[in-house]
Amino acid sequence: MPYPENNELTDGSQLKDDIVKCSDGTYRWIYEMPMRKSFFLLFEVWRVLLIAGIAVMLITMIFSDGTLLERLKDSAITLGIVLGILFVLSLPAYWIVTRANNGKYTVLFELDEKFLSHTQIKTEKAKALELLTMLTGAATGNMTTTGIGLMNSAGGSLTSRLEKVRTVRGNRRKNLIKVNSLIKRNQVYVKDSDYDFVMDFLTEHCPAAKVSR
Repeated sequence: MPYPENNELTDGSQLKDDIVKCSDGTYRWIYEMPMRKSFFLLFEVWRVLLIAGIAVMLITMIFSDGTLLERLKDSAITLGIVLGILFVLSLPAYWIVTRANNGKYTVLFELDEKFLSHTQIKTEKAKALELLTMLTGAATGNMTTTGIGLMNSAGGSLTSRLEKVRTVRGNRRKNLIKVNSLIKRNQVYVKDSDYDFVMDFLTEHCPAAKVSR
């Protein structure tokens, strides 16, 4: 899009390449990531499944009979089978989600001196698919169908408080900056022309973070 002279917009906002600094002091930009080349969403779903599976395994061990070694072995075998099935089923689910979003994971980023927000922008088709699959799965008791709906909504929105961020890790080749706190794991995507600006801003406003460029 053509930029106004002096990087100023009619509402008092200012532009820095593809990043807009709005009149409220918040920087905003949109990034489109091809889902067929970057499997960030799929990996995040796998991570959640693994954490949930380990939690269920530990609970099962507590209430099972037998020695600790026997309970650990039985729970590990069950966990491996269940996760294997879910991981395989997640591949066609990811393909469906990719088609529904026209092959792109589109994100709105908002950054100010206190917060970083990451919000997925979905197509109308994706929103409809999410609702349909979740309702169908819930109505039929089909966990696989419900899972596809949940996967499509996995992007959602995530906000990190900068003062609580513990690590800032940059990867210029992937246009990626990972912003992690104790619980929240946020990911920032930014074009080459604005990468240094965003990295420097996060470094300055995340006082407790260990920075890796």
